[in-house]
Amino acid sequence: MALTKTGLLGAALLYTVVAPIATTLQGQELKSMHTVSIEARNVAWELRVNDIPVLSNDDDASMKMSGYPISVWLITGRNTVSVRILKVEHSTTDPMDPKYCKVVVSGPKGEATTAPVLAQVEAKPAPKSGADLSSSREASFSATLKHPNPAWATSAKIGKDAATQKLILDKFREFHGLLTKKDLNGVMQFSAAKFKEYEQALGDPTFGASQKTSFQEQFASAGKLLGIDVQAKNGLRFEYYAGDRLISINNDENRSIIQYYDSSDGTTTQYVLYFYFDGKGFVLIR
Repeated sequence: MALTKTGLLGAALLYTVVAPIATTLQGQELKSMHTVSIEARNVAWELRVNDIPVLSNDDDASMKMSGYPISVWLITGRNTVSVRILKVEHSTTDPMDPKYCKVVVSGPKGEATTAPVLAQVEAKPAPKSGADLSSSREASFSATLKHPNPAWATSAKIGKDAATQKLILDKFREFHGLLTKKDLNGVMQFSAAKFKEYEQALGDPTFGASQKTSFQEQFASAGKLLGIDVQAKNGLRFEYYAGDRLISINNDENRSIIQYYDSSDGTTTQYVLYFYFDGKGFVLIR
């Protein structure tokens, strides 16, 4: 199963994975979190919160997970959660098997025995009409956060013109250069706004420090940083999210254009960067 957790800048084991923040939170921390539980049967799927990709699985192996925190993608007020069934090139399941993905959003548990259910959404493959069986379903819910709304929530919409997209590509190249030079201080400064918002949303003031340790370990490995220009020859995809308030870049395989491959253990790390415009320039925030 190739589960991709989209969020920060983490490492992967055997498959590509980004930001496994759920595995860093336990007990008391999770009591104050909004979380999702997912049950998928024989489908590939993608979960979005407020139109931001959060989790996905690109094969149709069945799976379950619970208690995955989504507070970092929420705003105070109305929020949306959507699940999309993805096309699978080579299915390994029986066509007669049940096929669906169900998502349950839960509010903070506090001292209660169980967390309150805020929303539920279930998607099934569309009626067969060719190779593409994709479909999606959406639900909304209200949230009251104990931390400030994320900066992107009230930022200006980002243009889709060539000049704006060049600025974003330049930001990706800047971060790529920091990784190439193994400039730890530069990476931390580049990511400072991102770390601050995650620390507030997760209630974890050590989050930035833990990411610094992660980068130190990454730089000490014998991995290879893939080149942006090599991927650009096949075309780059400028992706807009959250009502065009966030922007990122993927390659033609729908992966981040910054990837770090370690041949010793077959590990690929994706560095998924999302930017918003703060009125002066583009700021890394996810």
